[in-house]
Amino acid sequence: MTDVTVVGTGGMGAAIARNLLGAGHRVAVWNRDRASLAPLADAGAVALEHVREAFSSPVVLSVLADDAAVREVFLDSGVLQAAPQGAVHVNLATISPALAEEAALLHAEREVGYVAAPMFGGVPVAEAGRLNLVTAGEPALLAQVRPLLEAISAGVWAVGESPRQANVVKVAGQVLIASAIQSLSEAVALAERGGLDAGTVVELFTSTITPGPVYSNYGGRIAAGEYTPAGFTPVLGRKDIDLARAQAASTGLRLPAADLLSGLLTEAIDAGHEREDWASLAVVQRHRDLPEAAR
Repeated sequence: MTDVTVVGTGGMGAAIARNLLGAGHRVAVWNRDRASLAPLADAGAVALEHVREAFSSPVVLSVLADDAAVREVFLDSGVLQAAPQGAVHVNLATISPALAEEAALLHAEREVGYVAAPMFGGVPVAEAGRLNLVTAGEPALLAQVRPLLEAISAGVWAVGESPRQANVVKVAGQVLIASAIQSLSEAVALAERGGLDAGTVVELFTSTITPGPVYSNYGGRIAAGEYTPAGFTPVLGRKDIDLARAQAASTGLRLPAADLLSGLLTEAIDAGHEREDWASLAVVQRHRDLPEAAR
């Protein structure tokens, strides 16, 4: 019997599965595109034929793209009906708080535990086992799955007992990251048009005004103009920003910066940067000229 199943083995899921194997856990894996399973099977994972086999492990970690994927794979597929009572599903995806609430209820009906644990960090961070996980769920469930989560992360941040709370934190954090990218893009474009070197000003800013990995990592990409391979695309970024806007609206709150960011990410997508990193917001900004009449 395996200890844990990883459902969804794209870049993030594959890295998580490898780290779990490296920590000595017996790991099963499932993905709709079965081609991604072969390297993991070679590394020692058990490749599953059908997602309904996922709960042959007592704990399932899912790494899926969005609400639609989570609904299709877990809520509408019959997989919960096949799960034994007492199994636990840890959802690492960035989904809407509303779907997290619905998922928690549906899991409870089947006596399957549900923990939300959305991630901060891209594929290189996942490969290094340095993700930061925001968790919410029943304390006993969190304690049960914590050794697995610690094997793939630098930090596990428990924020509450309602799973939706973790997803609120995640989409709020995405607003901060997108805001940082756009702010850097504007600052760098301003400096460049003033005759300054982008690398110099990014180093100055990230060493003084805006230290931290978000500014350093994205500042480096912006200064170098390197947007591939994508760690996180404008399409996914807009999805997350729109999740934040929807969550805010459900509480009667408006997010002016998030409204703007959704539009800016749409511009980047429409300009052909949908497969690049969302730091490509800087490309659009560098070409954002005033009309002649306003100069």
